[in-house]
Amino acid sequence: MASKSDYSFGKKVAESIYSTIYGNQTYFWIRNNRFRKNRQIATGKIDMSVYLDRLEMNGKSNYVNINWKPILIGNTIISRLVGQWMTRNEKVKVTAVDSMSISEKKEKAEEAEYYFQNKEVLTELSEQSGVPMIPQGQFVAEDKDELDRWVIEFNNLPEEIKFSIGCNNIFNACGWNGVLKEKILHDSATTGLIGTYTWMDDNGEIHVDWLRPENCFYSYSDYPDFRDTSYRGQIRSIKISELRAKYGKQYGGTLTEEEIFDIAQQSKDYQLTDKIKWMQDWNVSYMRPYDEYNIDIMMFELKSFDSQGYVVTKTKKNNNTIIRKSSGKPEKIDDNQEYLEEKRWNIYEGVYCPAVKKMIKWNIKTNMIRPQDPKEIGNVEFSYSFYMYQQQDMRNVSIAEKIEEPIEQMILARLKIQQLVAKMVPSGAAIDVDSMQELDLGLGDFSKPLDVQKIWEQTGKLYYRGRDAEGNRIPVPIQELANSGFAPQMQALIQLYQFHYQVLKDELGDDPNLLQQAATPRVAVQNIESSKQLSNNSTGYVYDAYLYLMEDTARKVACLLNSSVLHSGKAYRSMFSEEDVKQRNFLAKVEMLPTQFEIDKLEAMMNNAIASQPLLTVYLDPFKIMRIAKENVQLAEMYFRQGQKRFIKFEQEKAQQNAEMNNEANQQSIQLKAQADEAIEKKKSESKQKEMVIQGLFDLAKMQVPIPEELKPVVASVLQNFQVPVDMENQQMEQAIMEQQQQAEMEQQPQEQQQMQPQ
Repeated sequence: MASKSDYSFGKKVAESIYSTIYGNQTYFWIRNNRFRKNRQIATGKIDMSVYLDRLEMNGKSNYVNINWKPILIGNTIISRLVGQWMTRNEKVKVTAVDSMSISEKKEKAEEAEYYFQNKEVLTELSEQSGVPMIPQGQFVAEDKDELDRWVIEFNNLPEEIKFSIGCNNIFNACGWNGVLKEKILHDSATTGLIGTYTWMDDNGEIHVDWLRPENCFYSYSDYPDFRDTSYRGQIRSIKISELRAKYGKQYGGTLTEEEIFDIAQQSKDYQLTDKIKWMQDWNVSYMRPYDEYNIDIMMFELKSFDSQGYVVTKTKKNNNTIIRKSSGKPEKIDDNQEYLEEKRWNIYEGVYCPAVKKMIKWNIKTNMIRPQDPKEIGNVEFSYSFYMYQQQDMRNVSIAEKIEEPIEQMILARLKIQQLVAKMVPSGAAIDVDSMQELDLGLGDFSKPLDVQKIWEQTGKLYYRGRDAEGNRIPVPIQELANSGFAPQMQALIQLYQFHYQVLKDELGDDPNLLQQAATPRVAVQNIESSKQLSNNSTGYVYDAYLYLMEDTARKVACLLNSSVLHSGKAYRSMFSEEDVKQRNFLAKVEMLPTQFEIDKLEAMMNNAIASQPLLTVYLDPFKIMRIAKENVQLAEMYFRQGQKRFIKFEQEKAQQNAEMNNEANQQSIQLKAQADEAIEKKKSESKQKEMVIQGLFDLAKMQVPIPEELKPVVASVLQNFQVPVDMENQQMEQAIMEQQQQAEMEQQPQEQQQMQPQ
């Protein structure tokens, strides 16, 4: 390991790597030429000089004035794709996969199941005792399906939620939700290679930088994420002032001011007529004339498998253990000694200036990214993350390269259309001068041929004598000449343009106008979503490359964040404590946030439910559901279903209570009816008995048979019971007749008084 840390070893590595980069036949030179051409297509700045040769217009005299501006269809296609991808949102979700976290989540799942199974009993006990038996904030599922869904998707530890927020805040602070995301999506569509650089500064703050694809280099890999590379890096242009601040001796580096001046002399800015010279005063100056010069440096990382030897000695007297480092296995080992080796992967960080062939920095990288899993503690990750989709032998085909050939042919077709329009001959006429001279227009005074031409041009008619003085036939003096060759040629060029546009669509696998056509007012939302899906199927792999790169970067951010908190970094102490991350193994993944279509679909379903059942708003908050849906549609759906279930449960309980009340009312009405019927039957029986007695009395009276003495009290009571109601009825009738007479008299008196008044 000691030999690898030497600057001489680092310089040999740097020179070996630079030899694979520098030169006009290397892989990186050919790759960057391809990238440069792709960027010209994507920005609409195609070199049009090649078309001068194709149209043979590169001579000194050109007889057709053509607009040589290229068509911008490549820029339109890529900008439209990037704009479509920018509407999608992502977030980092962190999951703790260590044994302690898994055990805690299992306990929470068991608690949720316990409260679900005993919620009725616990609720009843809470009402009886007045003490809440279910803790505040405890999730209580409505049914078994909801419990299973919560356990799988939403059973998160507080530490996981904090870590997710921390990782997302780091990406937001670095600008990855705006400008950098758009830049890297353009790189993905244009070059097919994207990269990031993840690092932590001395204060423990984590940074994620965007890398320009043309500046990146790497070793050979068979994987799109370059997982098996041995070195990675970038060539970067920095100012001399920045070089001094990072690697100058006064800031803890290795470069003296004179060495920095030697490097500045190799800058292009130094190639001036008034070249400056070295002065000793610049060692202590605050500003130097070459501070703003730019110089290229090569920054790279090398992955190396190292082994460190240790000699473990146990003292014979006190039985103490002494551990000493060893550069190799000693030739002789005592009985109380043991030689051990620690084998692990390390990252060596180097900075090399090719202009002066000087190694500026070479050391084992500080703040290395090591996995949090104890099983992989010997492994290490590069700070550089690269992704090249569909790569084969380190090359792939980007969107710009796919559409290069049809765009070239479309440009050529348009230039030919310009040439044809510029050279088009207008419709004219063939004038026979001899015939014009022989014309005899009768009495008209048109002796000049131009006068005859004006008559024909203005009226379209020409009267003349068809024979001369000798009787010979005179040919038609003016005949119209139609340009019949222009229209077929123009139509052929238009068809040629349309053919190559169809080739472009076939190469791209997507119609650039598909979404525009789907967005017409008569097209349904489902058709628009189908059009988006078709577009995603053809070019979605370009956006997936961005997701894979961000996921790899998020894992590295999670590792560095864990290390920053564990090693007393102050940057994130406001969010985390050491106990939050101690013995935790966090796994970061990038998840897609809900699309607007999913949110609108949930909102429409909720609005329909509320429109049919307005009381549903008592059991759920529509605004809260929409806020949740922007982050997690599944969670919003769960909240919506909970409200629906509570509403349905209330309605069922209400219906059951109404049914019970109706049942009781029916029972009471049946009982009252039975009692009334019994009373009526009883009265009928009594009336029948009375009727029989009275009838018997009348029969005895008719027969003039005397009533026995023992029956006279019975007869008297029966007659009295019969006579009393009849008397009462007679009295009521008499009273009613008297009241009617009095009312009639009172109405008659005012009429008589009116008649007695004098007229």
